[in-house]
Amino acid sequence: MKSLIVIAVVLFITGCVTPQPKEKVVVNNEQNNSSQILEHNRSVVREKKVVQEEQNEEEEGHIIENVFDDNLYFEKDKAGVDKIAVVIKYLHAYPWEKKALKRIYKKYKHLWSKRQSETFKKILQEDKYASLCSDQRYWDNLEFEENEPERDILQSMLLLRYINNLSHGCPKWVESNGKVKDENRKKDVESRYIFSLLPHKVLIKKLLLLYAPKEKKFKTLLSKYKVLVESDANREKIKEKRLELEQFKASEIHPNYRKRER
Repeated sequence: MKSLIVIAVVLFITGCVTPQPKEKVVVNNEQNNSSQILEHNRSVVREKKVVQEEQNEEEEGHIIENVFDDNLYFEKDKAGVDKIAVVIKYLHAYPWEKKALKRIYKKYKHLWSKRQSETFKKILQEDKYASLCSDQRYWDNLEFEENEPERDILQSMLLLRYINNLSHGCPKWVESNGKVKDENRKKDVESRYIFSLLPHKVLIKKLLLLYAPKEKKFKTLLSKYKVLVESDANREKIKEKRLELEQFKASEIHPNYRKRER
């Protein structure tokens, strides 16, 4: 009996000191999760930055850049000032362009009829011959009243630039995504002949056709480019087709000017 009691006591004590099963070690993943979250946030920031840069590039094309020096607005309204001369003086243009403008406006106060202005406005609104190129800024500034010299002179300047781009193309402007400005500034255009036609009611459409490439390929390329633009196609596809168009214009050199002058 005594032995049984001893055995029972031993078993009881053994049960009390038997090691309990170890608890599972829980690995702390907080540090890993923080790293993953941080990397994700960085990725989101990078994506937003890229999107913002693209939006900024698009918005930059719609910023209206003044094409007149600020001094124009201090001098134009002074008593006894030749307003036309002052407007030409402070217009952002090259010396040969200003020389052509001064020459024609010494003879005429206004070059454009209402009909000519309306026709040219429609052509520029749709950029019918895809030749505004980097000179969009002159079109953006064309908001003056009909009786203001700025409007008449800006139209003349735009016509000269539009014909220049139509005749020689703007491939560098396209390749640079609009960063190259005035690539045709050194190209010869018979400005005296062009301006002399305006007071004689020349039809603007017919005048522009004199300087457009005559080959059927020009119309085909122009049409395909406009279809892509209207269909909201991929930007790279649009750029590729526009570059092809501009390279064709540049290679054709139309027309063969009867007199090279600046």
